[in-house]
Amino acid sequence: MSDLDDFKATYFDECSELLTELEEQFAVIEEGERGADRLNAVFRAIHSIKGGAGAFGFTALVGFAHAYETLLDYVRDGRIELTDDVVVLCIRANDIVADHVNAAQTGEALPADYGAEEKARFDALARGETASDNAEEDELDGEMVEEFDLDFTPVMVNLDAPKPTGEAPVEDVFDDAPMMAAEGQWEIRFTPHRALYARANDPLLLFRELAALGKMNVRAILSDVPPLSDFEPFGVYCTWEITLVAPGLGEDAIREVFEFVEGDCDIIIAQAGTVPGLVSDESEMGADVSVEAATDEPDLSSLLALTEEEVAAPVEPVVPPAAFAPEPPAAEIGPQDSFDEAPADLSFAALAAEIAPAPAPAPKVDKPAPVAASAPAAKPAVPTGGGESEEGSGRSVGVQSIRVDLDKVDRVVNMVGELVITQSMLTQQMDETLRARYTELVRGLEVLAQTTRGLQDSVMAIRAQPVKSVFSRMPRLARELATKTGKKIKLETIGENTEIDKTVIEQLSDPLTHMIRNSADHGIESPEKRLAAGKPESGTIRLSAEQAGGNILIIVEDDGAGINRERVLGLARDKGIVAPDITPTDEQIDQLIFAPGFSTAEAVSDISGRGVGMDVVLSNIKKIGGSVHVRSWPGRGTRMTLRLPLTLAVLDVMLVKVGGGPYVVPLSSIVETMQCSRAAFERVPSGGRVLQVRGEYVQVIDLAQRFELSSQQNPDDQFVVLCEAEGNQKVALVVDDIIGQQQVVIKSLEENFESVDGIAGGTILGDGNVALIVDVQGLRTSPIHQNAA
Repeated sequence: MSDLDDFKATYFDECSELLTELEEQFAVIEEGERGADRLNAVFRAIHSIKGGAGAFGFTALVGFAHAYETLLDYVRDGRIELTDDVVVLCIRANDIVADHVNAAQTGEALPADYGAEEKARFDALARGETASDNAEEDELDGEMVEEFDLDFTPVMVNLDAPKPTGEAPVEDVFDDAPMMAAEGQWEIRFTPHRALYARANDPLLLFRELAALGKMNVRAILSDVPPLSDFEPFGVYCTWEITLVAPGLGEDAIREVFEFVEGDCDIIIAQAGTVPGLVSDESEMGADVSVEAATDEPDLSSLLALTEEEVAAPVEPVVPPAAFAPEPPAAEIGPQDSFDEAPADLSFAALAAEIAPAPAPAPKVDKPAPVAASAPAAKPAVPTGGGESEEGSGRSVGVQSIRVDLDKVDRVVNMVGELVITQSMLTQQMDETLRARYTELVRGLEVLAQTTRGLQDSVMAIRAQPVKSVFSRMPRLARELATKTGKKIKLETIGENTEIDKTVIEQLSDPLTHMIRNSADHGIESPEKRLAAGKPESGTIRLSAEQAGGNILIIVEDDGAGINRERVLGLARDKGIVAPDITPTDEQIDQLIFAPGFSTAEAVSDISGRGVGMDVVLSNIKKIGGSVHVRSWPGRGTRMTLRLPLTLAVLDVMLVKVGGGPYVVPLSSIVETMQCSRAAFERVPSGGRVLQVRGEYVQVIDLAQRFELSSQQNPDDQFVVLCEAEGNQKVALVVDDIIGQQQVVIKSLEENFESVDGIAGGTILGDGNVALIVDVQGLRTSPIHQNAA
């Protein structure tokens, strides 16, 4: 992979984070919190996506993001009101940006007019129309919103016309009358780098943002523009001097405007008068100076008439106006500054020093003490182009996080797994004789075991991520479902900071989507029915996550009508899913909603009706070693619980022996163990065995019989491992012997062999033998034992 590919991968990772942030921000905005901070966060996210897209040449993404960014800028300025319709339009624009990012990442090409309808609606908003109006063809022949703020008047140029002499001074429409120093007056010197433009940034947007803070005067300094022979097409030669008057305005508010381009420009900010010469005194620059400088510049016809030799001839450097003081010397020239250096024969500081008036020279940036003495309230001017100092920014300079490719983390996880196996192997080699003779070796192995466990926990923590990345997508889904179904639905999220393995998180999106759809379509009633039942008009879907031992519980609960068990059972019998002579329990009826092709919807819609959604939930959760449990209360609601493993890499287990071979049972499922000679077994009419434990009858499964193995162990010498399955249901596993507790590295059977009922996976023990991991929930619900209790 080339360096460019690495940069692109990092950019797409950042886009994923920024798109997630957009979802979160608009979720809060839709709830009514529409402050400036929210809008600025949205603007920054779109601006960052556009800037990276411009650097990599994703023109379609840049075009749409720029139009969207301009709309957001109009909203921030108050020229467009952030109504509910505008919020809906912005959410749709987020989807289009996400599609453009995905297309750029995969190399696919979107239609040329993709997003054109939304851009037309941006235009309509800029013209003062409402967001709900239909966008029509503009008389400007497709001109989009980003061109509306450009003042442009066509000028006819006659190249053959004689050069005018004695022309009257031309008024600069961008220069207002000089402003006298006043309280709250700031002087700003802004010098962009080439990288600023390469990232699709526009100084015009920055100036517009500054203008919203107070009265502003902007002056472009073109003294660094070289002769045509030395002019670089992509060079940056323009510097802007800005005077801003805003009583009560602080420096932090000004720097916030430039935080989008931090590092891509040189910016000096100071209160008026604290740094002499920071902004030129226009009163000392009469019209004669401007006209004289203008007349010395050759016009376009003269330039075109020059011969090649004349173009190559040396040109005298342009002398800046006398009012300019020498610039503070730059501390260091970085790679981003190399393109805008002055020609070697032109020393701006030397020339300015010769013609500068008598006032004292400007103090150096790193020694602002004399200025502070005369104006205690003023802050020293600190350039922030190449990087901020800790004193000037007040921010932490240290890097708090780094980006690491997930494949590298996976390799570390695999190596830690091998280390766990090796440590287990060494431990197994230590018999009682060796332990008594080599006490120091035993102590070293114990330290190794502790260190290995700590290393494993640390690596697992690196892979862990909050479920917030998935939860943040659900509020919008709930809003869309409420609109489609005509219901009032409120989604509550709890425990979104609960962390789980990234591999598990990647498999959660589809199951949660189908579960939310099921609750919204089948669970929550219409407002009329809810009011008639004495419920609030708005239904609630609660999405929560919590850690329970070695598992994560994700619960989707609603306060709807619950499952109509009579209807579900009737449809199941009609479809042949349940035999007519079988009477299932309430729990078994509730589980029927996961049957393939089963649906209670009366008509097929784009939300439900095909009997696919809940089947997808069950199959996807089983693939990652999880389970699903449903519990419903008629008239009160339904709760669906996903039990997921914390990680798919390493597992704490109990090692047991069955039929002469090793098996492992997840330690998080075990409640207690006991000898069969002390267990109270009983028979049921169906022939199966149950175990009576503290007044409760528990289903018994003999693993040797279940896996068709021959056991030579005396039944009284066998052990019972009491486990807890889904929904607090218990099951008793009969094993030949209990070997001990240890950690194992999980290996998938589906990837290496095929899926086996009752087996969740495999692992390699320290002695090199392969042991199978028992699927407790799968054994309890298997057809062989489903009627045992």
